[in-house]
Parts: sequence; C-alpha cells; structure tokens
Amino acid sequence: MTTVPRSTGTDEIADAIAAFEASLPFALDPFQREAIEKLERTRGVLVAAPTSSGKTLVAEYPMWRSLLAPEHLRRRHARVIYTSPLKALSNQKYHDLAERYGDANVGLVTGEHTVNDGAPLVVMTTEILRNVLYDEPARLDAVSDVVLDEIHYIDDHPRGTVWEEIIIETPAHVRLIGLSATISNVDEVAAWMRGLRGDIATVVRTERPVPLEMWLSISNHLEPLFDAGGRVARRTLDMAANESMHEAPFRYMRRAPDNDLFHVIDELRLRSMLPAIYFIFSRRGCAEALSRCAVHGLDLTDRAEKEAIDARYGEIVQRIEDADERRVFRQAIDPVMLRHGVAMHHAGMLPSAKEAVERLFIEGLVKVVFATETLSLGLNMPARACVVSSFTKFDGTGFHSLTAGELTQLMGRAGRRGIDAVGHGVILKESDVDVRDIYEAAIGGEMSVDSKFAPTYTMVLSLLRTRSVERAEELLDKSFGQYQNVQRADHWTEKRHNLEEQLVDRRGRVFRHPRVACTERTLATHLSVAAAVEELQVSVRRVKREHWRDSRRGRHGGRGADPGQRFEAMRRELRQQQQRLHNSPCRSCPYFGEHRAHRAETRDIEETLEGGEAELEWARHRYRREFGALRRVLHDAGFLENDAPNELGLLAASLFGENALLIADAIVAGHLGPLSPPELAAALVTLVAEDRGRERAQPSRRHFPTPRVELAYRRLRGSLQRLAALEREQGLQTLRPLSLDYINAAHQWASGAPLAEIETPAANDIGDVVKAMKNLYSMLRQMEQALREHPLHARVRQAREAMERDLIRRV
Repeated sequence: MTTVPRSTGTDEIADAIAAFEASLPFALDPFQREAIEKLERTRGVLVAAPTSSGKTLVAEYPMWRSLLAPEHLRRRHARVIYTSPLKALSNQKYHDLAERYGDANVGLVTGEHTVNDGAPLVVMTTEILRNVLYDEPARLDAVSDVVLDEIHYIDDHPRGTVWEEIIIETPAHVRLIGLSATISNVDEVAAWMRGLRGDIATVVRTERPVPLEMWLSISNHLEPLFDAGGRVARRTLDMAANESMHEAPFRYMRRAPDNDLFHVIDELRLRSMLPAIYFIFSRRGCAEALSRCAVHGLDLTDRAEKEAIDARYGEIVQRIEDADERRVFRQAIDPVMLRHGVAMHHAGMLPSAKEAVERLFIEGLVKVVFATETLSLGLNMPARACVVSSFTKFDGTGFHSLTAGELTQLMGRAGRRGIDAVGHGVILKESDVDVRDIYEAAIGGEMSVDSKFAPTYTMVLSLLRTRSVERAEELLDKSFGQYQNVQRADHWTEKRHNLEEQLVDRRGRVFRHPRVACTERTLATHLSVAAAVEELQVSVRRVKREHWRDSRRGRHGGRGADPGQRFEAMRRELRQQQQRLHNSPCRSCPYFGEHRAHRAETRDIEETLEGGEAELEWARHRYRREFGALRRVLHDAGFLENDAPNELGLLAASLFGENALLIADAIVAGHLGPLSPPELAAALVTLVAEDRGRERAQPSRRHFPTPRVELAYRRLRGSLQRLAALEREQGLQTLRPLSLDYINAAHQWASGAPLAEIETPAANDIGDVVKAMKNLYSMLRQMEQALREHPLHARVRQAREAMERDLIRRV
C-alpha cells in the first residue's frame, strides 16, 4: 500500500494554512482555521456547522495542497475523493471544483457519468465509493483524503448504511473529512469514528453566519416569534393563542385560509425580505400557487430585471442541444411568470427547468419560488427569507408537525452570506396548529442523528466474497448502530436503578379530591371517557365531511339523507359520553392536571422497566440476527454455497442495486434473452423505479407494450414472490414490489419517441419519468460492466445506447 506522506511540523502547517488563506478572496473564519489545523494533526476531522457557514472550505484545503499549493508545500500524487449522498449535489460540486482547479484535474463518477475518473480530484456519490471499496480497494492506495459531505445523512434510510460502510471500510491511511449540519450528538459520532480509525477531531460551530430572525404570520401580519433578547415574544404568543381559541368553533367549516398568499408576499416585499423560498409540501400546491399568481397578475420585477431574465432564459434555451428537450423545457416553465419574478421548483420538474429556476433565483432575478422541501436538501440556493406555508406535512401515512430538525433544515437557506445582514424565517400560523408546538420546534434547533444501519443482500454477498462469516459479523459490530446499542446497554444498569427508585416514590404518593372520594380508578375512568369523546369527535367530523362531499356528487338522495341513521347514532353516542365526562368528579378537582401527569409519568416508567431489558437484549444482537436471516435466504435462493457466493451470487454482488437478486436470477434463467433493447428497458425499469401514489386504485388489466414484456414482467414477479416467501420464513420483509408505472415510458424512450410524446403515468410528472430513466440507465451501465463475457452483453449495451439522450449524458 502506498502511504501518502504527511506534514507534521508546526511551522510547515502554519506556512501551508497561511498560503491557502492568501489564495482566497477573504480571511478564514476561526472555525475553518481550527478545522484545518486539526486535520493536519489527526486522522481526520468532523466539522458540524449551519448551512452556508463555509464548511466546504475545510474540504478544499487538501485539494489545494495537492494541486495549487506552492512547490515546497505541495503534496504531489495525493489524490482526494469528494463524496455526496445526492447526485444533484455531486454534479453541482463537480462544476464548482472544475471551475476552481481546472477540468483536467477534476473527475466525476455517478451512476450516469464517468468523467476523467483518474484525475487527482474525483467527485463521487457515496454509493459509487462504497462499490469501489468492495470491488477495487486498491484504487484508494494513492488517496490521501476522502470528504464525506452531508454526513448527517447517516440518519437517513437507506443512505445511512452506505455512509457507515464507507467509514468502516476506508483504508486506515486515508483521512476522513466529515461535513455535517449542526447535530447535538456530534461527539458521539466522532467517538464511534475514533474507535475505528484513531484520532478524529471535532469542530463545532453553532452560530449561523447570517443571524436568523423568526416570524409568525397571523392573519397576514408578521409578528416576531422572539424579542430582542431572544426570549419568547409574549405579545405574539398571546395573539396566536387567542386566535386559536376564537377560531376553534369554526375550525372545521369551509372558510378562507388563515394567511393569504398575496398578503404574505406583499408583507415580504414591503419589509425587503425578497427573494424568498416559499415552501409548500406538495407539488400540486406549488403549481396552484403559481397559477393563482398568474391569474392575479403578480409582478415583482422591474423593467431592467425583465430584460435580464429574458437574456438568461434565451441563453439557457440555446444551451439545450436536444431540440426535443427544448420544446418540453418551454412547456415546463411559465415564461410570463418567470419574467414577473415568480417560479416553482419540485422534484417532478424537468431537470433543465429546475436548473434554470435555480440559476435565476441565485442571481436575484426570481423573487419568489414556490418549492417542496427537496429544495432544502443540499443545493446551494440561499434566499433572504424562507416561508413555511404549513407547519404540518404528510409523511406517507399521516400528518405530523415539523420537528426542530426539519424546521432548521427548511430555514437553513435564509440569509445570503456577504449580502444580507440578517435572514428571515416565516411560519404561517394555522388555526388547527398549537402555537406551543411551533415554539418547541423553533427553540429546539439542533437535531440528533441515530443510525439507520441495516444489512442488505448485496452487503452480505460482498462481505462473504472476501471474508468468513465470523469476520463479516465483526464488521457489523463496528457499525454506528451497534455502537449506539452498546452505549445504551452501558447506561441501562444505572438508569434502571434510578427508575426503580422513582417508581417507589411515585407509587407512595396519593392524590385526594377536597370534596369527593377520588381513586386511581376514578381517574382511569375519566381518561378513558375523554379518549372516547375525542375519538368520536374525529369520527363525526369525518362522516360529516364525507356526507357533504357525497351530497355534492348526488349520492344517497341529497344533502338531507343519512343512510342507516349512522351520523345521528354517532352524535347520540358522543352526547352521552360528553355527559359522562361532564359528571366526572375529576373535572372540578384542583389536582387533576398534576394527578394526570403523575399517572402518565408513572406508567411510562413502568413500561420502560418492563420492556427495557428485552429491548436492549434484542438490539445487542440485532445485526447478527439480520445478517444470519439474509444469509439463509441467499442459501435457500441459490446465491450462496458453503457461505460463499457462487456464480449467481457474484453476479448479484456486482450489480449492487436494491433488486440485484432478481436481475441476476433473470439473467441466469434466460428470462431477458428474447427481449429487444426497448423491451429489455421496459422489463428492467420495473426493478429500478419506484411508483408514486400506490394508494390510488390500480387498473384491473395492465397494458404492456408487447407480449414479451408482459411475459418478462410475470417471470420477474414470480421470482419476487418466491424470494418474498423465503423472506417470510426468516421473519424478513425487505423486498419492494415491482414498479408498473414506467413500463410504457421506458419502452417509448428506448424506441426513440420524442420526449413530449412519452407517456407520463398518473400522479407523476416528466421529472419523475426522467429520474426513472436515469436509474434504469445506471443499472444498464452496471449490467454492461458485469456481463462482459455473457451472451446478453451486446443486448444490454444496445439498450443502454438506446436510453442515451442529451439530458441523460449531460452533467
């Protein structure tokens, strides 16, 4: 192994940092200087700081020493790898670094692109680096530093597992530079890394580079959340609480929203808070907001800005080489609203349309962009203000209030460094949101990261290719997830003793109503009735809402009908339970609140003691159990022989995708052999795409582009069902269903159909189609590499070539 030489002398480090600072147009911040000094003296550094603080400058220091430092300070032949969990961020970083260090010195490797991968500085997605570590670890022999940008994604599933694999598997001679948002347990992450790799330093900056002022919009007026001393603004708190109280009886009636879009934007304009990102947690909501602005003629730009927008728009259109994509681009952006300084941005848009909005916003020409939360992840797109239109969002199963971490992420773009003296965060108050929840999130600030580590089939195959079962299990024990489990177990003995003492004290306390007999049973009955009342109120509201909708559609005989008197029966039951609640002695007890809290806390302690020991025992051996279960499925499915991957297993390991087992099985079984390139694309897209809106009704009969595609789909589904049955025997459920939405789109795309004519599935947008095709293209590239000597290789290459269009090839 080549060990990259390092400087350890204090004078040389000081000289290098001074020369690096001299190459910059500004002075280093103290935390940047501290991080660089610690990097030079340790095995790596973990930097946690708010968005736009300048963390990436720490990562650029080893790049500068490798490429641009004076001769006596330059580290020749020391390569640097820069990783990001997001392809969009990787592409953006590639362009930024190529501009600074020159195209010849910078490479890019993602699922779709391989550009100059032998360069001294290479940008990679985390998945690519993980694959390199398993397949070609010698490629890191000359690497001095690996940058792990957005390392707080260790809290994300499934990206977090990839981060942990990288940190565990990266050779010891490589320094790791972790860049993270501010997290409360940065020392815990660093301690885990230190146990694996030696001395890892930490540098934490909690102050934002641009201070943030938080506002609550109440009935279209902005009120400060906090006073000048950083304390809760009592006037705002009282106004919000009073508004909620007054609105409560009318909360479920159809009425105007609490804050009107145009009044809020007007407030932002009058207070010089533009440009602003206006977060709306749905694509449809973003489109409707833009349409409303068009109908009402909202115009936020002057004549000079309109001319600048026209010029930029023309340049962007001309740079799109594909005339077909150019036509779709023009349809994707409303040019009139763009000239007026208003646009939208979400994951379903055409990538070039999103990039155009980003560029015009960064230049200050777009004043308001309606965006989903994806805009808050990674991209460098700062604003003077960030507006959160709703404090609740749908998580796939139900609505929940924003957490402190989510709110911090959304507000991270507020305040442009070097331009704004202060950034602004605006939350629109809704009548059905408790203002105390808003304050809790606003005060909470930092988030804590928890491991989302989970062994996968390809991980098991990759590990067993070079290791015994025992050594593979030892690697699992090195995960951050296992580290956190061990830490919890170490703290449990002391915690259990404290909880047992608390429980004895609590059980000895007795609450006595001053006028009536009061027991624990009285309180239990009261709480049970209160819960029943709350549940019935929700049901009555739901039935009333459904009845109102049905009457509009002419069902059930008009507005007055109540089939089976269901609604009336529920209302009678609700009145009876409310009367029981009214008669309860607990209502007039001065100790009720304290007694209820005491009971809840006592029950929490009892449940913690009952389940704590078993939960810790389960967690202590969780990963070894999951690894064993995955191993047994692989044995039963024919991918392992004597705990080593056979030919089928090696093929699956080389594909790395989530459905690699199904692809490898289909290849070996010959299911893909009869397919033409477009048919191959249509069949494979079912394995790499993910459908949106699975809750909607599915057609009873699915139309496939050809009978051979339908046969291939049915065979893939049969393989999936067999694997799922093996998983159930082992208590696993990791396989996701095949995608159906993009089959026709993939066939049309690979057949050369114009972009505007490609079928966009219901509940999807053109950007979703492009994402699915990029995922398919990435898989075809992996298959092409893995099948070099296989008869299917030529067909896979033809399918990959058929998928290539400028918007796929373009970085």
